[in-house]
Amino acid sequence: MGKRKSDNEEEEENAGKSEGEAANSEGAGSVVEELSEEDFRRQRRTIMKNVVLISLAFLCNFTAYGGLSRLQSSLHIDEGMGVITQSVLYGALMVSCMFLPKLLINLIGHKWTITISFSGYIVWMAANGYAVWETMIPASILVGLCAAPLWTAQCSYFTIIGTRYAKINDEKEDATISRFFGIFFMFFQISSITGSVISSTILAPQPANPNDTKSPPTDWTHCGADDCPWNNVTNSNIEEPSDTTLWTMVGVYIGVACLAILIVGIFVDNLPKELANRKPGVLKEVLDNLVATFRHLRHKEQLILIPLTMYSGFEQTFYSAEFTKSFVSCSLGIWKVGLVTLPYGFVNAAVSMTGGHVSKYIGRIPIFITGMCVDLCTQFTLMFWSPNPSEEYVLYILAAMWGFTDGIWQTQINTVYGVLFPSESEAAFSNYRMWESLGFIIAFAYSTYLCTSVKLYILTSLLCVGMIGYLVVEYLHRKKKRTDDAVYSESEHDNEGKTNHYENSSIDENNTKL
Repeated sequence: MGKRKSDNEEEEENAGKSEGEAANSEGAGSVVEELSEEDFRRQRRTIMKNVVLISLAFLCNFTAYGGLSRLQSSLHIDEGMGVITQSVLYGALMVSCMFLPKLLINLIGHKWTITISFSGYIVWMAANGYAVWETMIPASILVGLCAAPLWTAQCSYFTIIGTRYAKINDEKEDATISRFFGIFFMFFQISSITGSVISSTILAPQPANPNDTKSPPTDWTHCGADDCPWNNVTNSNIEEPSDTTLWTMVGVYIGVACLAILIVGIFVDNLPKELANRKPGVLKEVLDNLVATFRHLRHKEQLILIPLTMYSGFEQTFYSAEFTKSFVSCSLGIWKVGLVTLPYGFVNAAVSMTGGHVSKYIGRIPIFITGMCVDLCTQFTLMFWSPNPSEEYVLYILAAMWGFTDGIWQTQINTVYGVLFPSESEAAFSNYRMWESLGFIIAFAYSTYLCTSVKLYILTSLLCVGMIGYLVVEYLHRKKKRTDDAVYSESEHDNEGKTNHYENSSIDENNTKL
């Protein structure tokens, strides 16, 4: 009888250990269970406040940066300075992805990483007022170095608070994270609207005759897909604005960008210590993040996602550099770039906002396939249609279609990374920015050497390869999830068997005592 009692005590002790390990593995989830309903409501309000404020700050910053970056290929034409400096910018961003995000986030936290990174963009905006190689190259490098910590901090912050919010509300993490990114990218894409309104208003021509809003006649024979680097050298539609006009635009953009710093610095909350995951040993963190970024490539899902991630950089580059210059500036004039961009911004914002909700009901795959089909239609239209002022409305339709698909790529690819690698979010999003940046670098680098038609062929091919890879990743993810569910179910069955065995042993012991 003594022996049996000893066995029972041992089983009770082991059961207690198992329960303790399970509680530890739940992490933040165990903390959630201890909170009151009032604490739940307070945390939900705080999380949503930070989501909106960070999104608003990015709206301000990228109203300014986006408005100027979309004009680079038309604004700084001499020696291809506009697109070359953009390539340098994304080259610096790619290097930054390898070590800076983890360093800054660990050193000063997510909130202050975002705040300080915004300041680098303001320096770049000021350099555009006096655009020469000596100012634009250093400023572009600075923005590249700031961009990786900025985006990694934002994506990591949203993934962490999204996971927390899902546990508080008893929701699926996938859907919550997707919804948060949807809110963010709705604000982010509105920046293309506000940035465009500012640039179009300031750059609008002032004709001698108030009733005459037409630009002088020009030759648009080599616009569109037929635009090549050796064409349009004397096109009157592509002219740099006066210094006064340029500085007016730059000054307005800098003022708007400063609001972003104030919003995050004053009103956004730091992550709680138990969620921030900050560790001592800053210098070691630099090497750790460099290793973590490349070690993350051990995941086959990450490798397979590279083409689609790079496509995100290629398609954004084509829209901001090629579509705006070869199709809009070439045929209508540089001041029209902002106006044509308006439908792009409206549709992009709407898709970004609704994408997370739609994915809850139909899943990610139909959304990605829809994006691919619309993009292919847009790209084939650009290949075979020649722009001219009499068909200006077509450009607005194409811009809206591009905004529709870009809204899908930006929200859903971010969501895929957050869902696939929740425990390695910083390394995952560093990879995301690194490979997307490589897409930007390559696309901007060949911009001054290839015809627009060739760029469209490259874009279409990469889209097809990337989508095939994405579908493979979804298959692997679902297969792994089914396997994990099966293992969990089997484990639950085994635990139930152990419980029954323990109860039977207790009955036997009681019978023995009797």
